[in-house]
This record gives sequence, structure tokens and C-alpha cells, in this order.
Amino acid sequence: MKFSVYWIARKIRFLAVFVMAFSFAAINARADVAAWLLMDADNGRVLEQHGAFDRWYPASLTKMMTAYIAFRHISGGVMGMNDMVVVSQNALNQPPSKMGFQVGTTITLDNALKMILVKSANDIAVTIAERVGGTEQNFIKMMNATARRLGMTHTSFVNPHGLPDNRQITSARDMAILARVLWTEFPQYRSYLSHPGMRFGRRTFRSGNRDFLLRTDGANGLKTGYICNSGFNVATSATRNGRTIMAVVLGASSSLERSAFAKKLIDSGFNRTAGTNISMLRGSGKTAPPKDHYCKRNAKPSAQQLVDRFGSKRGAVSMLSYANARSPRPKGKSIRLSKKKVNWPLVYKEILGPQLKVYAPVTVRIGSERPIAALKKLGSGVPLPTPKPVAQSGLEAKSLGGIRQPALNVPVGKGASLLPLNALGQRDLFGTPGGLYANVPVSGKTQ
Repeated sequence: MKFSVYWIARKIRFLAVFVMAFSFAAINARADVAAWLLMDADNGRVLEQHGAFDRWYPASLTKMMTAYIAFRHISGGVMGMNDMVVVSQNALNQPPSKMGFQVGTTITLDNALKMILVKSANDIAVTIAERVGGTEQNFIKMMNATARRLGMTHTSFVNPHGLPDNRQITSARDMAILARVLWTEFPQYRSYLSHPGMRFGRRTFRSGNRDFLLRTDGANGLKTGYICNSGFNVATSATRNGRTIMAVVLGASSSLERSAFAKKLIDSGFNRTAGTNISMLRGSGKTAPPKDHYCKRNAKPSAQQLVDRFGSKRGAVSMLSYANARSPRPKGKSIRLSKKKVNWPLVYKEILGPQLKVYAPVTVRIGSERPIAALKKLGSGVPLPTPKPVAQSGLEAKSLGGIRQPALNVPVGKGASLLPLNALGQRDLFGTPGGLYANVPVSGKTQ
């Protein structure tokens, strides 16, 4: 009898150990962050990387390329920030995130760029693409040609916004190349990458990178992205003592984990200098992007798990351990106010630090940036629009007061058969459908 009890006890202990080992292996199989690359933006040296060549879906990091091409046109004098872009039916048809402006609404390129970089508006990304490329398809060709020129060898674009399409792939290395040229080639436009939020009329939209921007010393921006097949992506940077460190993180399981991981990565980068230039970085990675529904396989961690992993008790450990479940995780500070309530201010302070900046969303609007009062100061050479334009069957190209108005094959207020403006067209100040006659003009009130 004693032998039987002893034998059963041993079997139970063996089974318990087996179950624990199996569970541990299952935990280890989960990757909280799929790939990342840490880089000195000033000299292009890669300070650390993991899975940098693995194929991945860029999601809205795609909009960095859309902005990059627009910035090149502007800096080259082909376009101007006050040039108008026009919302087409094709743009309005895009799924959210979007602004949802009616067909024919015009927006300055300045405001449109803020809308795609802060709000990540897919409809406005198409609007910019049609304005710059003449058609969306022409713009996509420009995107791929630019990617090849920059040495983005693992990237293929099929849309200007990053909405789900399994043909649109990239890698952490390629996104780092794009992020760096976006930052270094256009220092005059860096502010477009750093807004923590956006205000349109009475509505305020927060950037997906807001908490990083407000809580990281020297944070600059750049762009976040998310679709289920990619998880949470980000390309971001910070500048301290004249040195800019940049990180690309792909496949995080939540927006908070994405921000926490990027911050830890960048903080560690300021203590490193050695590395291979990204143009010389060689390696191989997974040739197939993640299978569909990645976000459902990569479970979102709890607030306590994030504090355990990234909080103040974690100390100085390698970045690999932050994404590896095998790394020991000391119990962090308790973030519970009660059994059901989480102390979120403490969570953010623990994993991202205290808030260092005041949240100040940038204001955007549709229509011309120049209100009528400002136009009057320009003199009689600039005509003012009539308060209520008469409906026409179409708009013909014509010269008003020395300003050439581009032809739009669209009835006023209807937006039928809208054609995108030619990239080389003359700038217009007002008068196009949705300009000063937009539903939400400069004053912010509906006419």
C-alpha cells in the first residue's frame, strides 16, 4: 500500500513538472515584439537589431513614403505647402481611419500632410497620392521606384496608406532606411512628424505616438501603424545632446507595449556607438510575412505584465530580454487601485516615465489657409470669391486677377467625375469646390 502511494506521488510530481515545462515552452513560443532595429540617425550605424530582414506588413508606416515623396516635390519647388489637394470619390471610399470629407473638398497640402502623419487618415493619403502622381496608380509606381532608389530591397507597395493587402510587405531594415531619409533629408519639415495630436473644429484626435512623444526625453516622432496582420508597428526617434537615435519596432501586441519597447530601445541606444552602417548591413530573414490574424495569436499583455516587464524594478537588461518570455520577470509595482480598477497614471509613469511636455494638438482645417480678411490685404490684384457661387455644369480653366485656376471636371458641390489636379498645375488660393465654400471653412462654422 505504501509502495502504491509513493509510486502515485512520484507520478503526480512528474506530471506536474511536465505540465509546467509544457506551459513554459508555450510561453516561450510567444514573441511580444517580432522585429526591431536601433540606429544612430546621424551616421546610419545600426546599434542593435533583431529580425531586421524578416518580411513584415508595414501598415500605416507606409505613409512615411507618401509624405517623403510629397516633401521631395515641395522642397524641389514642384509643389507648395499652400497648394490644394481635392478629395475624390476614390479617396472617400477608403476605410477608416479617415477624415470622411465629402467629394470635392479641398485641403492645403500642409494640412493634408498633418492629417496623414497625425490622424493617419487613409482617405487623405489617397488624396495626396492623386494630387502628386496624377492618379493613385502612378503614385504607387513612384513609391516603388523611390524604394528601389533608397535600397529598400524587401519592400513592395500597392497602396499609399498601408491598409491590409498581403502584397504590401517590408522589413525593419527597410523601414529604418525610409525613416532616416525622411528625417535627414528634410529638417525643415520635421515638425510634421512630431505632433502628439490634431484638432479639427471641435474634435481632437490623438496621435498613436502621443504617449511616447510626451514622456520621452527629446522625442521627435515619426509614425505608428497597425493592422491585425502586422500587430503594432512604430518608427520613432529622440534627440539628446545633438545626437538622434531612431528605432523601428514591428509586431508589438499593444500600443502601450509598442511605446514602452521603443522607449527602452532608444534609451539604450544613447549608451552605444559601434555598429555597421545600415547601407552595408547584410543578412537574411524570413521570406514570408506573418500568417493572417497575427494580432489574435500575439495576445495583449495586462497592465501588470507590462509593468513587470518594463517598469522601474526591471533594471538594465538587454533589449532581447524584453521580447523574450524566457527572461526572468521580477514582480513590478502593484498597479491595482482595487480588484477591478487599474492605476493607469502609475502604469504610464512606470513604463514610460512622467509626462515631460504639455499636450498641444496642432490645428488643421479644410479649404484655403487664407481667410477673406487676409486676402483683402493682398490688394485689388487678388479677386475675392462671391459669397454663394452659382452652380455650373463644370469648371473651365481661366485666369482671374493673374491667378490661373486649374480646370476641374466636376460640377460644383457634387464631385461627379472628379479628376485629380496635375502635379505640375498652377497653385490656386481659393474658388475650387470645397475651398472657401467648404462645409467647414476657415472659421470652423458650417455655412
